[in-house]
Amino acid sequence: MVLKYDFSTDEDNREAIPASEGFPFVIKYTDFSELIGGFAQWHWHEFFEITIPHRDGLLFQSADRSEIINRGEAVFVNTSMLHTVSWEDGRSTGTTYTFFFDRSILTGTYGSVFEEKYVAPVSGCTDLDFFVLRPDHRRGLKIMSLIGDIVELFENEPFGYEMGARSLLSDFWLLLLEETEELRKNSRRQDPTDSLRMKQMMNFVHDHYAEKLYLDEIAKAAGISTRECTRCFKRQIGQSPMDYLNQYRVRMAADALRSTTKPISLIGEECGFASDSYFGKTFREYMNCTPRDYRHRDP
Repeated sequence: MVLKYDFSTDEDNREAIPASEGFPFVIKYTDFSELIGGFAQWHWHEFFEITIPHRDGLLFQSADRSEIINRGEAVFVNTSMLHTVSWEDGRSTGTTYTFFFDRSILTGTYGSVFEEKYVAPVSGCTDLDFFVLRPDHRRGLKIMSLIGDIVELFENEPFGYEMGARSLLSDFWLLLLEETEELRKNSRRQDPTDSLRMKQMMNFVHDHYAEKLYLDEIAKAAGISTRECTRCFKRQIGQSPMDYLNQYRVRMAADALRSTTKPISLIGEECGFASDSYFGKTFREYMNCTPRDYRHRDP
């Protein structure tokens, strides 16, 4: 079946995906109007991902770039890549289907010929953070047809659908290898240091957002200077460290506003805002409404 479950991440920004060990392949339906702020915050996971928007204008961003994906297209996301998903027009009225599948679906045992010859060239390509799939040529049309066939299997779950999905996914993967051959051939080797530093600093923000935080404290979490801290955030997610801190505080406040009956002023204080006025101003910047309006609007 196609699952519908809440988007959530752990303290490392890793998305929680309810995939079974026996068949680590799920398709999720996401209604962005149910996400805080109408977008999926910066996150990552160890699964490969394919996301299909149901309307035009899905804005997909990685640390290095962003792309618009329209209805009838899809985006493949590599394993362990930090990314965020929203809508170009800023509205939250949009839905998607997202495939999550572990490499073992394709490789079987670790170290197999399937792993080394077919999967590792993709998972090990640091330039291939994500790849937009468009039906504007013969191979692209075939890829989108395969994706549609997999969705149909999961929606109906006929006998043997797991075998069928695995077979179709293998066909998709071979076409993906052909589509990305030129990109992978010219791929440059990248230093993973930035990604590690970002996870360290994000974890620190998540652990201490309720406290009065300074830039040098965030930088210290990764053992770097404040200047390099700012550059790292800009390179990876296009935000300053303090912008990320404020956005995270607003997300935590929004969650508390909808899930508790605590006074609004107390929620602001518990989420690290020094005053009611600053809480209200910052909340409006990110949520386009006041904390009070957010609490009382329809779910």
